[in-house]
Amino acid sequence: MESLFIKGLMGEERESLSSQLGLWHHLTLRNILQRKFTGWIAKDDHLGNFLHDKAQMASKSDMLSLKLWKLNEIMRFLNIPQPEKFEPNSLNAVGMEIEVQATALLRRIDKDFRGTSPDDMVRHLLIKIIENLSEDLKQKDIKTQDEIIQKVLEILEAMPEDQQKALKRLLSVEKFTSDIIRTAIFDHSLSTALASFMLMVKYTIYYEIAKIALVLSGALTLYVAKPYVRPLLPLIFFIFSPFGVAAIGLGLTWWTDFYTNRQIQSFLLPVMVMSSILASVEATKEVNNLQKSQRIELFIDFYNNQGYNNRIV
Repeated sequence: MESLFIKGLMGEERESLSSQLGLWHHLTLRNILQRKFTGWIAKDDHLGNFLHDKAQMASKSDMLSLKLWKLNEIMRFLNIPQPEKFEPNSLNAVGMEIEVQATALLRRIDKDFRGTSPDDMVRHLLIKIIENLSEDLKQKDIKTQDEIIQKVLEILEAMPEDQQKALKRLLSVEKFTSDIIRTAIFDHSLSTALASFMLMVKYTIYYEIAKIALVLSGALTLYVAKPYVRPLLPLIFFIFSPFGVAAIGLGLTWWTDFYTNRQIQSFLLPVMVMSSILASVEATKEVNNLQKSQRIELFIDFYNNQGYNNRIV
């Protein structure tokens, strides 16, 4: 069985990887408190700007280093032994172990999640992100709402005809319109329908659902070319949900910065694994088997020669 995490990691884009790097190392309790407060005073997104700057700095690294960084950080966090050398089978085995452990981690930190597979994890995260962002959309002005809803409508209408028909049946509508999509977003019937839809078509549709999540978060307007390049942006909304705020509040009361930051990374890690899995869906369309093998060979050679302690700071 092929690891979707490894397959996707080989095809992830620079901006996606560098964004994850910025969040992993710099979305800390101290930075959240300091920059959210100063941003509130200045009426500016100091935290978002800070994380964006860190991502831009990381993006100057070469692609193999970024991929190696992500793999090493996840392995360290999950206490997966890091071999001095990799070969294709052992790399694939590590990828599958990461998928299993990330799923188990999400089950521990999110009591609403009872899934047992990476498929369950991706589906749950995408729908939870869309639900949270649906609530956020209600707070925006009508013009912004209309622009976002129009983009969601365009994504739905670009789906293959058979998929559109299936989704219309789940929503009990004859056609997609702006008013129907607005209502479906606000009453969460869209997220409910998408959850059922993903059960029907599995990973093949997840990339399209991720586009909707990015549109709702506003990220798609920044990265039009590759809708999945910053799939971690919606996580900031997730962390500042009641569950996330409670975890951070607990950290302020009982934990040191170290343990609180580890809790934040516990939220990040399943989404980082999801990012690679989503990238694997697009890679399936764009990359042939020979190219995939070459990418893996290049990465293994880089890992084996650079050393398993390589890290980007």
